Amino acid sequence: MLRKVAVLVTVALHWLTTYKRGAGSGAIVEASIIPVGDPNVAVGKISSQSSTFEEKGESRKAIDGSLANIYANGDCTLTKKDFEPWWMVDLISAFQVSAVVITNRGDCCESQIKGAEILIGDLPQKGGTMNPRCATINSMGRGETMSFNCAGMQGQYVTITIPGRNEFLSLCEVQVLAHPWLHIVHDGGRSPVRDSETDSGLQDRVLSFLNESKGSFVVISPMQPLNLMEFTLCMRVAVEYLGDRKIILFSYHSQNDELRILREAMGHFGLHIGGKSVMFALPDLSTLGSHVCVTWESVFGLTAFWMNGKSSIRKVHNMGHILQSGGTAILGQDQGAQSMSDQQKCRFVGEITDLYMWDYVLKSRDIQKVFQAHEFPRGNIFDWKILSYKIIGNVKVLPKY
Repeated sequence: MLRKVAVLVTVALHWLTTYKRGAGSGAIVEASIIPVGDPNVAVGKISSQSSTFEEKGESRKAIDGSLANIYANGDCTLTKKDFEPWWMVDLISAFQVSAVVITNRGDCCESQIKGAEILIGDLPQKGGTMNPRCATINSMGRGETMSFNCAGMQGQYVTITIPGRNEFLSLCEVQVLAHPWLHIVHDGGRSPVRDSETDSGLQDRVLSFLNESKGSFVVISPMQPLNLMEFTLCMRVAVEYLGDRKIILFSYHSQNDELRILREAMGHFGLHIGGKSVMFALPDLSTLGSHVCVTWESVFGLTAFWMNGKSSIRKVHNMGHILQSGGTAILGQDQGAQSMSDQQKCRFVGEITDLYMWDYVLKSRDIQKVFQAHEFPRGNIFDWKILSYKIIGNVKVLPKY
């Protein structure tokens, strides 16, 4: 039996590169870049789980510092088929968790992780399953390593659990990227010391899509299903070399529905919902940066674009439609393109930051506040500060200037 080689994952930079490994092959299939600013504090800590299928699958295998993912080689944990199985690590003291990075089993059974929840808090009872939720794992590929942003959630215990069903729980590595929960005395009280580089998702950062990154995009995870009768979506973009090129700004696609926002050509912008399109003539995007918002509601079908805080004329579009949930949201690539050639022609090249989405139409004064980066309602579908995302290909996470 091959012995796995422990890889100490201690990160003091802004990017950590992790790898997917094929089942049993050991070959690198794909690399993804996970922006972090904290070390992995889980290695060697105290772990436990709801049950143990056999000695080979004991709980400590998930915090040994190795990304190997073959259960037969002793790389992974495995519970019995429990109702709501759980795995927990005790970090010994309280930490602020910027992200939890999970490596899924690589030899089989990758779908068992679907629907698992990541919980963080100070309650060890019932395996930590009473603690607040950081994220839900919608799906992971075989042997995949994926980052889940926890936005500085505080706690001593980190739990992975599968709620609501009888299932086996198998984890090959759980990295907890965090820094100590420090306190200072201030104005007679006690408050946490925060570091804006580590306690937020993409706050003060941009996603940079390079010109040569033809197969690169970012999958973003909503905080609630996109089952919508209205929405507001805002983002800041910077691009150059536009000409007549189409550029995808936002793409959401499910089996039965879609939502796409494109810069069509020469200052025309398109909103595509449920197979129907509406066009707007607007000031064009700029290399100096543009703030774009789109609002839409189903009852009257009213929709508008907002460019740098100024509203277009309102138009009626797809009245009575309900945007369907269950899809995938992507930045940088057009899922609605009819061919690979069209997809490449529409790819985004430039920088994206400050993406927010709400399940209602913001008032004009609130859109002004979003544009001016003043205090505004927290995005309840997407919020840049706490965004969970997955990078495919060569997309860089860079600090704002």
